[in-house]
Amino acid sequence: MIIPIDMNISSRDHSINKKTTNEYLVDYILLNMSVDVSDLLPVIEPDLEPSLSLSGILSRREKYKNVITMAVLLFINLLNFMDRFIIAGVLEKIIKDFSISESQGGLLQTVFVCSYMALAPLFGYLGDRYSRKMLIIIGVSIWSMTTLAGSFVPSHLFAVFAILRGLVGIGEASYSCVAPTIIADMYKHDMRTRMLALFNIATPVGGGLGYIVGAYVAVAFHGEWRWALRITPALGFICVILLLVLVREPVRGSIDGAQVLKRDNWFSDVQKIFRVKSFILTTLGFTWVAFALGSLAWWAPRFLQLAYILHYKTESEQVKANVSLYFGIVTCGAGLLGVLLGSEIARWYRKRNPRGDPIVCGVAVLLAIPFLAASIIFSKDNIIVTWICIAVTETLLSSNWAIISDMLMYIIIPPRRATASSIQIFILHLFGDASSPYIIGLVSDFFRKGSKQNEIIWKSLRYALLLTPAVASFGGIVFLVAALFIVRDRREAEATIESMNISNTFRMEESKT
Repeated sequence: MIIPIDMNISSRDHSINKKTTNEYLVDYILLNMSVDVSDLLPVIEPDLEPSLSLSGILSRREKYKNVITMAVLLFINLLNFMDRFIIAGVLEKIIKDFSISESQGGLLQTVFVCSYMALAPLFGYLGDRYSRKMLIIIGVSIWSMTTLAGSFVPSHLFAVFAILRGLVGIGEASYSCVAPTIIADMYKHDMRTRMLALFNIATPVGGGLGYIVGAYVAVAFHGEWRWALRITPALGFICVILLLVLVREPVRGSIDGAQVLKRDNWFSDVQKIFRVKSFILTTLGFTWVAFALGSLAWWAPRFLQLAYILHYKTESEQVKANVSLYFGIVTCGAGLLGVLLGSEIARWYRKRNPRGDPIVCGVAVLLAIPFLAASIIFSKDNIIVTWICIAVTETLLSSNWAIISDMLMYIIIPPRRATASSIQIFILHLFGDASSPYIIGLVSDFFRKGSKQNEIIWKSLRYALLLTPAVASFGGIVFLVAALFIVRDRREAEATIESMNISNTFRMEESKT
């Protein structure tokens, strides 16, 4: 319902001055726009991007700065995932060097992700209130130093090595929570979708490079896996220099015209974030997909190495390195294709159906399930079919990464985005890829019963990995349910921004009087 408000106050209303009238108007707008918004309201999505400044020359300069900032953030994200999955590329060597079990090998990833998710809420809080650029600099420095330190841990101190992997997670948490919010403050609408897709390309490409670099650096240094952990720290220190010299931090919410939105306390922010139903549902969906992806990312190279050994009846370090190379190439190619296709399909479908984003995510996950199961079941008997199924699975599952980031940015208002991102990271890692590598390792150990035979080890891993298609299917279903709420939540976020913009305009006008 729209209530007309007479902006011309009659002179006979001496008891109401101009200031109180504006305050009543602001209160009315806030009251009516911060509660339920009907699905009949149009989504605010103009065709043209707003000018970044009144000057065309300055606008071009701002765009160049944005491109440079985007390039540096992309490079750091690439390094982030390289660092994360280099360990998976040399996992068998680590297990033998430290004389640990399969479950302890999975524990390395669990320790990393647990510290990563535990610190995410803290960095989300800081990211909404303090310099995001400085948080990233601190984070990159911490993960570079702890990764380098881990490469010097002797073989009898596995606990120290595991602790250092946990500290790497602390460093990466500071980056992952705040970097997408910087991108969201530089771009809007379709351009934001594309830039977040580009940013998320680093996930599969960096992960794939991690497998390749880990395996081949170890081979180059005669099987010494520790040298693989000394590559990313050197690049990390270069990133710190690039951040200090080239990166500029945009004003929070400036691209949405809400740079002066008031920040509530952290508990109030969290309460309001959890009222957004589509945020809860997309986070749950992403969590169950992360369970499957985390398990596969950690155990697939070792599982496929065993399958190759059993299929070709030969075992050598070069064969194992080649499997990591092939898996890295497939991960890079399929992930790149999946992120680009997913974001473009979602962008196209969103114009025809405003509920399109979660629908694309859900359908992609459900289509991936049979291919995922086939890649696990037929890995030893038909290598070619296995690689094809892995490529299709990774393409479909990676198609939702950029879309999920994009949805979070338009259903959550700017001052709460870093906090919402940190909550999402905490939940998806706690119930997803933090626990899944360790759970898969435990199940594998149960079926393995201490055997050293390659075929028994392969079978035990196969039984354990068959959990992943079942868990991922729940994620696909929840994404489809999120489509019921996504439009309403987006419009409420836009209405809140609009109402605050009107409030700020009145306050600026009143300050002049």
